[in-house]
Amino acid sequence: KKRCFEKMKRKTESQSIQRKLFRMEFILIITLAVILGVAGTMVNINFETQKRDRNLQNVAETIANSPLTVHYTSDMLSGNEQEVFVEYLDSVKESLDDIDVISVVGIDNIRLYHSNHQMIGTVYDGTIPFFAPGSEDYYTTSENGPSGAQRRAYAAIYDEEGKQTGFVMSIMLMENIQTETKHTLLLFIVITVIAVLIEL
Repeated sequence: KKRCFEKMKRKTESQSIQRKLFRMEFILIITLAVILGVAGTMVNINFETQKRDRNLQNVAETIANSPLTVHYTSDMLSGNEQEVFVEYLDSVKESLDDIDVISVVGIDNIRLYHSNHQMIGTVYDGTIPFFAPGSEDYYTTSENGPSGAQRRAYAAIYDEEGKQTGFVMSIMLMENIQTETKHTLLLFIVITVIAVLIEL
């Protein structure tokens, strides 16, 4: 009986140790998965933010440096040439799925182009970008506009003599950016849960 009791006792202790080890491993796996998931999410969101800003800047710069834009803002053309200018920027906008708004504003604060054609010819009463001498001719910022919270890139337009003739805005709505961020978070949560299940 004594041997049997000791044997059962050793078996119980062994099972208890196994349960403790399993709990420790479980906690370690969960903790590690959460840490890696959070770190991965933050790195990805930061990368996407930088990528988004570069994209906005590239679009604004490209349009601002376009000979058609420089020519139009310098000479204030009309008629056929205005239609060509609008059609050109419409085609640019259609090719960019992640850009919500493109706007070109003349030096007199008149909208020479806007993705919403009803805004063309109206007065721009938003933030007037300031480009310090010797600095880059573009920058990105977060602001509010007619469509709500936005991430904007401003780029200056200069004529052939180096005189500023207007500026370009390329815009992403924060509402759409937040939707993309939620999708990223959901993806990493799913990956983390799958990783935990595989480890278990």
